[in-house]
Amino acid sequence: MFQDFFLGFLIGLANLVPGISGGTIAVISGKYEQLLTSVSDFISFKFNKKMLMFLLMLFLGAGVSVIGFSKVITYLFSNFEIYLVGTFVGLIFGGIVYLFKKINLKSKTNLLTIISSIIIFLIIFFMLPSTKANGNLNFFYLIFAGIIGAATMVLPGISGSSMLLIMGVYEPFIKAISEFDMTIILPVGIGVIIGLIFIVKLLDFLLKKNEQVVMSFLIGLTIAGTVKIFPHLNFLVIVFIFVGFYLGYIMEKIFQK
Repeated sequence: MFQDFFLGFLIGLANLVPGISGGTIAVISGKYEQLLTSVSDFISFKFNKKMLMFLLMLFLGAGVSVIGFSKVITYLFSNFEIYLVGTFVGLIFGGIVYLFKKINLKSKTNLLTIISSIIIFLIIFFMLPSTKANGNLNFFYLIFAGIIGAATMVLPGISGSSMLLIMGVYEPFIKAISEFDMTIILPVGIGVIIGLIFIVKLLDFLLKKNEQVVMSFLIGLTIAGTVKIFPHLNFLVIVFIFVGFYLGYIMEKIFQK
């Protein structure tokens, strides 16, 4: 139960930081498939005690980190960005060890899927603008931003926060959370719900059809996303990367206990 709360806490924390994917944290914890299936069942009104308790602990943990650390993460990201990102990069690299255990690396299809997804998403990620767009933050634009943010939030390697940043919504949304400004939180929240319903059902369907190919695709996506956010190196950044790597390496063991 505590592991599920802590996982939710980390996912919420990751989704506060542009460039970091909460979906990646779920994958390297070994509970990505369980999360997708549970949310998909919940959306379809297929309830059971184990699933409801898992989701409750997960969302409580995410809620605590998002509400409690929105100001802290904004401060750290503004003042210690490379060390924060370095820790998450190490975390992802450590978790990739677990990802490779999920697939048959002797399969040409799996290897081709990994390489192709790395190349495709590196091209996509580096074509994305690095500065936020100047959007009109009206009600329907905020709903649309929530849909895009949620869809990318679920996918490993793609940061929902980065998409919000690009669309010019990230800073006002983080500020709205810390100040409980419902004029921004409500429309973005509606969009997030719509986006989650679509992408979760799609991924759950694909995993049941061909898990090996989907996991290979997610590995490539995770690697490409990590390359995109890799920080400039100095001694302290390397230390934080190694700390993150160790945590990522043992994370799957922690969450599977």
